[in-house]
Amino acid sequence: MTILQAGVPKSGNYWLYYIIRNILEQAGQEHRSFIQQHPIQEQAKNWKLSFAGQTQMDFLTIKENRCYFRLSEVFCQEIVDIDNYIAQCSQVWTHSPVNSLALSILPKFEKIICIIRDPRDVAISYSQFAFTDHKLKNGSPHYEQNPQTYLENRLEEMTRQWVQHVGSYLKYQSELNIYPIFYERLLHSFDTELERLLAYLEIELSPEAITQIKHKVAFNTMKQQSPKHLRKGSSGQWQTKLSDRQKQKVEQVLAPMLELLGYPPTQQHLPNLPQNIEQAALDKAIAASHRSTLDQIQRFYSFLHSQRSISAKVNLAKDWSRSKIKRLVKA
Repeated sequence: MTILQAGVPKSGNYWLYYIIRNILEQAGQEHRSFIQQHPIQEQAKNWKLSFAGQTQMDFLTIKENRCYFRLSEVFCQEIVDIDNYIAQCSQVWTHSPVNSLALSILPKFEKIICIIRDPRDVAISYSQFAFTDHKLKNGSPHYEQNPQTYLENRLEEMTRQWVQHVGSYLKYQSELNIYPIFYERLLHSFDTELERLLAYLEIELSPEAITQIKHKVAFNTMKQQSPKHLRKGSSGQWQTKLSDRQKQKVEQVLAPMLELLGYPPTQQHLPNLPQNIEQAALDKAIAASHRSTLDQIQRFYSFLHSQRSISAKVNLAKDWSRSKIKRLVKA
């Protein structure tokens, strides 16, 4: 079996990876890995990345016209033969949304699992992650002063990207047999969610095996292994961390998708995806994340008046221009 797990960064991807990994181990299924056989491992064994075991995991990035395997932001290489790559893997992790190229790649996986977390909590968590030693050293420069200014300046854009990412998987849920799993339900109803996940994977385990999995993937156990990557293991922090103005700022973008997924916009509640998603409602939710001409103007105005230094604004403008030129050249 070859499994693809997808999710926006800071949505519980690391936790989900180990849940699936332990399920496969307890089921006695062979573990296959492309990256573990790659020559880069000789160098990578000494790298200090974001979390324990990251150099041993198969990460896939799917752009519009190319796909890559990578190790965090440190190493990236184009995949020439995607069929050969997938054949050598049993579990692959991606942060990429579903795009035109992904539509030809995703059907090659036997199972696809998409983890979803409240985008307001995702934004808060990522704003903290952006200032970890690993991210500051290896990631693209973001020119923000601290997690608070990062969140303030990028909250709206992060939530728009979340809607489009999640929406891209829900759009093809039926066609590609994608299994959505909610971070909040894993936190509060782990036994039930594990049972449902096992049913989707068509794997039966003994009560003893399930007990071992629960112990190995418990938050406290995993936090000991990767204390810098795992922070709180909680949900609903947006209620106290975001100001009323910030909540209102993203409400228009998020409200349709939050409602569709069962996330109330103003209070903590376990999400509950409807059995049959109406395409019209999904299209409406995704459309709410797209910027109008007025939104673009307001974004530019907010950028100019943001609490960034002049040098930070200049550097961000340069980076945006370079990326725009690269996209035009590739197109």
